[in-house]
Amino acid sequence: MICRAPVPPLDPLFDRWPAGQVIHTIHNTAYPPGLFNPGVDGAGRPRKPTRFAPIRDMAGKVVPYLYGGATLDCAIFETVFHEVPIDAADKFVDLDDFAQRGHGQLAPNRELKLVDLTSEGLHRLKVPKEELITSPPRDYPLTARWAEALHRQCADADGLLWMSRQRDRDHALLLFGDRLAGVLSGTRIGGPLAKNPTLRDAVLQAALRAGIEAG
Repeated sequence: MICRAPVPPLDPLFDRWPAGQVIHTIHNTAYPPGLFNPGVDGAGRPRKPTRFAPIRDMAGKVVPYLYGGATLDCAIFETVFHEVPIDAADKFVDLDDFAQRGHGQLAPNRELKLVDLTSEGLHRLKVPKEELITSPPRDYPLTARWAEALHRQCADADGLLWMSRQRDRDHALLLFGDRLAGVLSGTRIGGPLAKNPTLRDAVLQAALRAGIEAG
């Protein structure tokens, strides 16, 4: 099922993320946990598409973005296990590929206004979950058009909120970096995975529950 194009004006539902409520990330420890992805490489070329990024604002400028999860497990599934097919006969993740990733916690100093892309919000937008939230990577250029349309229409929206595709008991978030200057404070929780037994144990426990071999 190919994701349909958004047809403005859209009728989004909004949700609120309380000030101080933690957002978890698994981030590259070469950078602070709250650093937004610029969406372009050093030559100014757009980076690899993700579900809701990169996008451009009304002036055509690429919008920095940051993905996070409501729990550490959500952040692990959305990063370390993101490329593991659910129906694969053999599931393996090489943790050496994530050796320099670490656990970060972000806390907003004000309430965030987020476009709700859970079931109720998808009903209002008239777009099925299978098209926008659970579609395969080949559709990312199409799903990102929804993020772009919502960003352009909703000038006061700080980002998007949905039920994680990888761990659907938790919320996942995408935050718009052009609207959150000075809003997020970030904390590193231990060091990189290669030197962080607490994080490594959390990843291994999550993998065990999901039937994924990790090592």
